Amino acid sequence: MNRIGTALIAIATLVFAGSAQARPHQVHAAEAACPAGAPIQTITVVNQANVRPAALALVENAVVAQSLQVRAAWGTPCVVFGPGGWKLYLKTGAAGEPWGEHFSNRGLPYLLVWTGALTLQGWSTDFSHEIVETLVDPVNAHYIRNLVSNQLEVADPVEHHAYQLRRVYVSDFVLPAWFAGAQTGDCYAEAGAITCPGPLLSAPGSPGPYDQARVLDRPWETDGLG
Repeated sequence: MNRIGTALIAIATLVFAGSAQARPHQVHAAEAACPAGAPIQTITVVNQANVRPAALALVENAVVAQSLQVRAAWGTPCVVFGPGGWKLYLKTGAAGEPWGEHFSNRGLPYLLVWTGALTLQGWSTDFSHEIVETLVDPVNAHYIRNLVSNQLEVADPVEHHAYQLRRVYVSDFVLPAWFAGAQTGDCYAEAGAITCPGPLLSAPGSPGPYDQARVLDRPWETDGLG
């Protein structure tokens, strides 16, 4: 074999070895993990939509990472996925119509998410949306002053907004500052006034930004909801 042939083989060997070493970094995102000592909330996905395990793992990984952001804002637990936790039923539903809901039954939260038979980027935001809201208000027990029929839904005000985290789109959510001056608790009406005896979510006049993706520029009371 001549020198040129030998050199070509050597170059090909180096290129192949380099690509083989780089390939895992191109295909796999690093797994998100809860820090040591952080409170943990396990979520158990019941995959009735037959979503591919690899696709589901990508979405779960993004939500674990997002749960750390939610924790920083709201003091909620970090999420892990596995057996023995809150049940999240992942269903197919009507084609092209992903959506979700969350409830509680005798104090135990459970979640429903429909994929609409779409790829993960079509339903990952709904998956994230329901988990974020359940973390903040697990049993739908908190209400906002002057909004007696509305629970403390932290993703609803920005439900049409998403941001990318670990290559997956997750739901935006508002921060406590967005509810500046709002109270939590089981509200009641007396003498024509609505009262919620719970504590303030955030002191009146709290500065922004008001949401994780920074799409809002004013708090709830000046946004037509107070």
